[in-house]
Amino acid sequence: MREAVLLSRLQKGDSRALNTIMAQYGPYVQTIATNITIPPLQPEDVEEVASDVFLALWNNAGTVEEGKLKAWLAAVTRNTAKNKLRSHHLALPLEDDYFILDVPDVEDELLAQELKKLTREAVSSLPEPEHSIFVRYYFLYQKISEIAEAMDINASTVRTKLLRGREKLKAYLLERGYGCEDSSC
Repeated sequence: MREAVLLSRLQKGDSRALNTIMAQYGPYVQTIATNITIPPLQPEDVEEVASDVFLALWNNAGTVEEGKLKAWLAAVTRNTAKNKLRSHHLALPLEDDYFILDVPDVEDELLAQELKKLTREAVSSLPEPEHSIFVRYYFLYQKISEIAEAMDINASTVRTKLLRGREKLKAYLLERGYGCEDSSC
């Protein structure tokens, strides 16, 4: 069934539309949640995260744009899983802490939005297979061994592509005026 029809039915309170979406995207949500929360948390916590994501979809069906359901589910899953880790007093990995921005005023908020936009552009500009590897590792939280197996390449190649991708991302951001304040970069 088309996404637009499902979302329309969901907005009208049709629980069968939610069941269809859960059947279609359940494994996707579970994979993202698992990659973020396990091993520190138990499989029951992953199920709870997935349930919370689909409850959020039910409660916010009107905010999901047509054609963006999968991205919406991924974002909500990541945030819900990270909140679950926080509720268990577990720290986020270092690279996640780097992207958490405190936005106390309008100027900082605009700068944060610009940095997010530039980061998305930088990731989109990476050539294949670096782009796919970068997305799988940093956004879908897949392990290097999983990426290597799925893409049928060596794990050391995946690590090399991640390193080069980070270097290209850094260069892209530095060219546009975003970088470190000191000389440690």
